[in-house]
Amino acid sequence: MAVSLVLGAALTLTACGSDDGSGVTNLGDESGSGSGSGSGSGSGSGSGSGSGSGLGSDLQQTSDNKLVTEAVEKYTKYVQQQADEMATLTTTFTDAVRAGDLKAAQAAYAPSREPWERMEPIAGLVKELDGKMDERVDHFKGADDPEFTGWHRLEYILFERKTTEGAAPYADQLDEDVAALQKKLATLKIPAAAVPVGASKLIQEVSVNTINGGEDRYSKTDLWDVAANVAGSKQAMEYLMPALKEADPKLAEQINEGFAGIEQTMKPLRDGKGWKPYCAQDDKYPSKLCTGVTVDAKTKNELKMQAEALHKLTDQVAGKLDLQT
Repeated sequence: MAVSLVLGAALTLTACGSDDGSGVTNLGDESGSGSGSGSGSGSGSGSGSGSGSGLGSDLQQTSDNKLVTEAVEKYTKYVQQQADEMATLTTTFTDAVRAGDLKAAQAAYAPSREPWERMEPIAGLVKELDGKMDERVDHFKGADDPEFTGWHRLEYILFERKTTEGAAPYADQLDEDVAALQKKLATLKIPAAAVPVGASKLIQEVSVNTINGGEDRYSKTDLWDVAANVAGSKQAMEYLMPALKEADPKLAEQINEGFAGIEQTMKPLRDGKGWKPYCAQDDKYPSKLCTGVTVDAKTKNELKMQAEALHKLTDQVAGKLDLQT
């Protein structure tokens, strides 16, 4: 699901070959409030990327604070690294699909999404690719709608229908879209304010959407997405920590404690190098993959409350660093 940022026309994407960068969109505050980090609880209307309406003021592009500038440079490299990793892991996934190896394809699905989920606010800037790659079935006429593509169309075929038959064209399309996104992100000029705003958005995504189990309803791999959202947000905040510790040491400490709390709550949900299937009590998306409850109501509520509290903290960072949002 797309995680929107309030980005204005000043966000630039350097042209690459014949690509004019026209695919970059202004992403808005879902709530339309234009305050703080532009946070909101909805996924947006329409069947495209699920992004916001484009309301709100432009994010500040640069900062006079050397520590903030260094953080933006490091985060830009991080996003590019995630894009490269996404391309590699997605190829492993799609190769298995094309080979007709159902078990290998199922095993490669969740790992291929982790880099995307870590950098989702930035990746979501490319609206036409965001919708094609990551939109859920809810925004289409049904699972057989030809407009329903990307990871979740493949997830449906592999886990719900339990076959690779008919999946190859969607695998090919996902490869093309990932390559196009990788190319765009390689030259993206990330606004200074996008680093704290994006980090806050990722944690909000956990509290509002990912923790509810609807993202990966067919594969029950939602915990992989939750962990990746948290990791991506934490990394962005770690880059900003030197500047934030100067501006507000107490807030910096509270944010670090917030991440530590979520990570501690998630520890029992680990399964080797991955995560247990998301099988909740009173599961809204029941699946035969669930033989019992893995995420009880207490754990779900605790994670939700921790994410909500951390979102409120991270939502203050841009202001503390004098970054206009």
